[in-house]
Amino acid sequence: MVANVFSEWLSGKLLFRKKSDRTILFSIGPNGIGEGLTRVDVDAQNATLPAATLASGLLVHTSVTGAGTLTVDTAANLDAAFPEWQIGETMRCHYVNDGTQTVTLTGATGVTRVSAMTIATLQGATIVFLKTAASTYIVWGE
Repeated sequence: MVANVFSEWLSGKLLFRKKSDRTILFSIGPNGIGEGLTRVDVDAQNATLPAATLASGLLVHTSVTGAGTLTVDTAANLDAAFPEWQIGETMRCHYVNDGTQTVTLTGATGVTRVSAMTIATLQGATIVFLKTAASTYIVWGE
């Protein structure tokens, strides 16, 4: 079996990186645990949270022209993007609404939103996905 992650010490921190492109997944250092995030921007009334953006860790959405929605990806797409994702395991993505409209989190095929979630202008939330069965997820905002 080949590991997809490796670790290294750098400047007093233990970094965990993807082997494919060396991006930082997370780190442990004197100031605690850090996350490796890549910012993805969407400038539109409505936004989607595809698997690739979930992997990046940060979605900044400039909602404009009326109340918007944040629609998550389908279970089939999540399964295809993350074949190693196990039942009972979570993944999270930070979301920031830096626009002028309130945004509502919505589910997709195979992904059920388990709580009502609206994100006001200039507010953020952590969007959490839990795999509950094969091709079945629940999602909520914290």
